[in-house]
Formats: sequence, structure tokens, C-alpha cells
Amino acid sequence: MQKIPKYKGLRIYLVAFILYYMLISPMSSMKPKKNRLELETLFLKLLIAVFVMGFLYSLPFKIYFRRKRKNKPIPVFIQKFCKKTLIYSPLIHSGIASIVFIINGLYMVEKLFVTDAFQSGLKREIYLQYWLVFLLAGLLTVTFIYYWQKHRVQIKYLQFIYTNEELRKSVYRFKAGKIKYRLLISSTLTTLLPLIIVVVYMLLSITSLKELNIYAPSQTELTLIFGGYYRLFNDPVTLTELLDKYNLYYFNVPDTILMFIGIGMGIFVSIIYLLFFVYWTNSSLLKPIAELLKNMQKTTGGKLNNYSIVRTNDEIGDLAENYNVMTSKLGDYISDIAKMNAELEVKVKERTAEIEAQKEEIEAQRDEVESQRDEIEQQRDYVINQRDLISTQNKAITDSIEYAGNIQRALLPPDDVLRQCLGGHFIFYKPKDIVSGDFYWIHKKENQGYQKQVFIVAADCTGHGVPGAFLSMLGTAFLNEIVINEEEYRPAKILDKLKTNVIKSLHQTGEIGKSRDGIDIALCYIDFENLKLEYAGAYNPVYIVRKITNDDVPDIEQYKNSRFYKIEQKNGCVLIEIKADKIPIGVSPKQGASFIQKEFNLEEGDFVYMFSDGYVDQFGGTKRLKFLYSRFKETLISVNNLSIQQQLAEIEKIHNKWKGDEKQIDDILLIGIQI
Repeated sequence: MQKIPKYKGLRIYLVAFILYYMLISPMSSMKPKKNRLELETLFLKLLIAVFVMGFLYSLPFKIYFRRKRKNKPIPVFIQKFCKKTLIYSPLIHSGIASIVFIINGLYMVEKLFVTDAFQSGLKREIYLQYWLVFLLAGLLTVTFIYYWQKHRVQIKYLQFIYTNEELRKSVYRFKAGKIKYRLLISSTLTTLLPLIIVVVYMLLSITSLKELNIYAPSQTELTLIFGGYYRLFNDPVTLTELLDKYNLYYFNVPDTILMFIGIGMGIFVSIIYLLFFVYWTNSSLLKPIAELLKNMQKTTGGKLNNYSIVRTNDEIGDLAENYNVMTSKLGDYISDIAKMNAELEVKVKERTAEIEAQKEEIEAQRDEVESQRDEIEQQRDYVINQRDLISTQNKAITDSIEYAGNIQRALLPPDDVLRQCLGGHFIFYKPKDIVSGDFYWIHKKENQGYQKQVFIVAADCTGHGVPGAFLSMLGTAFLNEIVINEEEYRPAKILDKLKTNVIKSLHQTGEIGKSRDGIDIALCYIDFENLKLEYAGAYNPVYIVRKITNDDVPDIEQYKNSRFYKIEQKNGCVLIEIKADKIPIGVSPKQGASFIQKEFNLEEGDFVYMFSDGYVDQFGGTKRLKFLYSRFKETLISVNNLSIQQQLAEIEKIHNKWKGDEKQIDDILLIGIQI
């Protein structure tokens, strides 16, 4: 895809008015001082106003393209404004630029023809000459802005404002005419108008000899007038008669300076106009044709879903639009033909099957058919009996598992206990089967008051279904024993004891072929009164999301250089990951390793998230990929501004949308706590 461009507005004005000043500069110094100051002051004020108006009009486009490059959402009103005015932006920009020339030109007309504010005829003549050059230079400046912006719209901006369906047709309301007229206008603007200014400077630089009132020029004056040609005439009287008979012209020194500067500026500007207009004209003709040719080659190769952007409203635009219609109809025809072939193939197969069945039925013997019928009936009866037996056994097994699921759910903390211990929270708990290998556990220390000091666990046992459920019930029993009966309150020590109990209970030795079941767990001790969090974990980390206010980075410097913490900042939030130890609750090569306890200072408004790997491992999306931790983190940051219950609804909605028609592959557990 083409890179999203920047929107150019003010630089177009700047270049155009620099060229204007180059064209007008030879005449500016010739104006009367008083009138020059008035005109220059008025022109400068109008020029500032025009730049401000051009900037204000360009601002929505600049915002649109900048946010589009950064892949940020674009406000709806800016999208509507850009789509509505983009096509007319060349006229709008050139119209804005013409304001300074219209008002300044009218001001000079009033000085020249209405009030006649000049004391001498020479000043008025110089002022009139300046007015003529001003009008021509203004016309060139306005057309320069119009064609530059038109080139940017057609070649750079069009495909980023309109949708694919809109670009298949012409977005222009009116037809612009034929290409030959465009080339004629381009040639006029690149050659005729700049050369007119050159001619005007030449005409303004000549002086009539009769106006000098030299009735009897001396030999010296004749020599100055005719220069080297004086020697061609033998009689000076002949030269005097020639002056009387014809109105001859000459270039004086000031006019010669003006002429050379004006002609030089005119030629230089003509070259610049020629380069720009040749580039714009070639781009507006060659690029659409090249795109159309490339798409035709793709169509020849069998790709029918491509289209050409209708960039212009001339013959090339009509050709691109008709090509898009052609490819669309061609795709429909091929689709209809393929559908008809498929239906015909099905009908042929059905008819062939009917004929073969009739043939077999005619050729078969009656006795053989009856024998087969009896055998089939016996087999049917046997299958029915087996089905009924399996159905009975399956119902018994399912009833047992459902009852086990009721027991498992009864062991989980009830809602009133969760509300009393945690306050604002949510639990997204979605077992893959009737019973689950994921479980959560909570205990309020020493039966203290509301939201004081709470232990909370999010655990994921090996496997899911019945095996995982047995291990989850074992883990719940051990946690009750360690924390409640043994009064062990240090998270790391709790996990060390839990690991020892699991290994002993399952008789794990680490030998090949023996039990290697275990538990991945995150255990947090939260002091709601002093805003302290103590954590230990086996493979399961803990995330804390904190909002950044006024772009101030929160006081988390003490955690940045620690290998136990990982900090990510995005969209006005900071996500702190407290890393888990790579040690399972169960037998492992790191048999003698102990869990490490980490601490974190909480703040009001923080959100603490504990979870298993079921959410992030779920397959889904258009490419059937895992959700992964990177998307999970973005999800938690995106819901930070929502209430705790709205977070639950949004997180569940995102999961269901990602999973789509895919099967759930594991038990899911996610706990969110608002501090």
C-alpha cells in the first residue's frame, strides 16, 4: 500500500507567494514611496489573513492524515468534513489566495480611476504599470496554487479519504472536459502567461522619443540615440527628419535596469512553472494509466477482485470507471457460471446414483434381500440395545460429574464472602467441562473488619475436567490447612508448604512414567488499609494497571531495575507485571528451590488482575491464532476507564468475539480487584 502522506497546505501558499514577489519585485521599487507603503501594508495584512484562513481550512486535513498515519481513531465530524470538501479544496485554496489580490486590486482601481490620488502624471503612470503587472502576477499565483493542490488531491489524498467502493466510481460531481483542453491550459500557464509578464516589462521599459520634445537634436544627442547605427547615415538632417516622421522608442538607463530584472524574473519563474506543470500534468495522466494497465494485467492473469481508482474526471477517469464496471460484471458472470456448473454436477451425480440404485435393485435376488433384511434387523436390535446401555452409563457418569461439579463450586468462596473481603471486584470463571482444573480461594486474616487484610489465590491445576478438579480440591484443602490451621501468612512460605504437601500426597518421585501433576498459582496478600501487596507465584504472574494523570509517570522508579517486575506504559496507563517464579507446585528439576516473595505499594484506583492461562491460550481470530499475553495486556489497559462490572462485561465480550466458532481449549479464570 502507498504510504499515508502528510497534508500540504501552507507550503503551497508560501512557494506561490514567493514566486509572486519575484514577478512583482522589479516594479515594487518604482511605486511612489507613500503609495508603496500603503499598498505593502495592506498587502501584508491581507497576506497574513489569507495564511490564517488557509491554515484553519487545512487543519482538519492535517489532523485526519496525522491520526491515520499513527493508526488512531479519527473523529466523525473531521471525516465528514474532509470527504465533503476534499474535491473542492483546489478551488477553496485558490479562492482564499485570490482574496488578497481582489481586495488589493480594487484598492488600486480606486486610487487610479476613482479618486485620482496622484499629484503628477508620472507617478500615476508608474502606479498603473504596477497595477497591470500585479494583475498578471496574481493570476499566475492563484492558478499555481489551484493546480498544485489539484495534483495533490488526485494523486496523493484521494484513496485515503474515500472508501474502496466510492473510488470505483467518479467522486466528482461534474465532468472536467477533455484531456486536450487540460494540456492547452497547462501550456498556456507554463509559457504564455509568464511570457506575457516578460513582454509587459519590455513594453513598460520603452520611452517615446517624441515625448522628449527634442526638436533639433545635436550631433551628440543623435549619436546617443542611434548608437553605432549613426555611422550608417551620411547626413544628420536625414536622422532629424526620421525622428520627426516616425514615433521611435528607446530604452533609458532606469528602464533598462527594470527590463532586465523583470525579464530575468519572468524567465526564472517561467522555468519553475514549466517544471511544476510538466510534473503535475504527467502525473495526472501517466499514474492513472499505469494503475489501469497494471490492473488489466492482473485481470488477464485471473484476478478479478482488483479495481482502479478513478482519480480524474476526464477520459482517463471514464476509462477507469468503465474498467471497474467491466471487472465487476465479469466477476459476477464467472461466479454465476461456477454456481451453475456446481448445481449441474450435483444433479448429474444424483441422477447417476438413482440409476445405479435401480440397477442393483433389479438384479438383486429376493431371497438374498430378505436374508439381508433379517440380518440388518438383528444388527439394528443389537445397536439399539448397545445405544440404550451406553446412554444409561453416560447419564450415570454425567450425573456423577455434575454432582462433583456442584461439590467443587460449593468449595469456592460464595459471593457474599467475596464482596465482604474484596469490595469492588469481578471473577470471570468459565470451566471447559462440567468440573474445572482452575479454582480460586480467599481468606480474610484473623476475621478482621471489612476489607482489611486478605489472602486471594488464582490457581490452574494440571489438565482440566475430572483430573484437574481432583487436584483443585486437594489444593483448596491444603491452603485451608496451611493458612487457617497453621497460621502461615507469608505468601512465599505458603507456596513452599503447598508444594511439599502436593508432592507427598501424590507420591511424586520425579521418575519417568510417574505422576508429574502440579499447580500453577498466583497468591496475593493485600493490605487494603495500608495499600500493600505481597505476592508469590508459580508460573502465574500478577498485573497491576494504574492510570496516569496529567501525563505524570507514577512513582514506580524503584521497580524499574528489578528483574522481578516489568513495566509497560500505553494510552495514559501503566501496567506493572510482577513476575512469577518458574517453579511449579509439584515435582520438578528445581526440587530444592524456594519461592521468592515480592512486594508492591498500591494506590487508590489501581486494578489488580490474577488469572490462569486459559484466556490467553484460546485460539480464535481470523487466522486461528492464540490470544497471547500482548493482546491480554492491551485489553486490560483498554478497559481501565470502565467500572469493575463493565470491565467484566467487556472482557467477556472480547473473549467471545475472539473465540468465535472455535472450541474452548482450557478452563478460564480471571479475577479483577479495584483498590
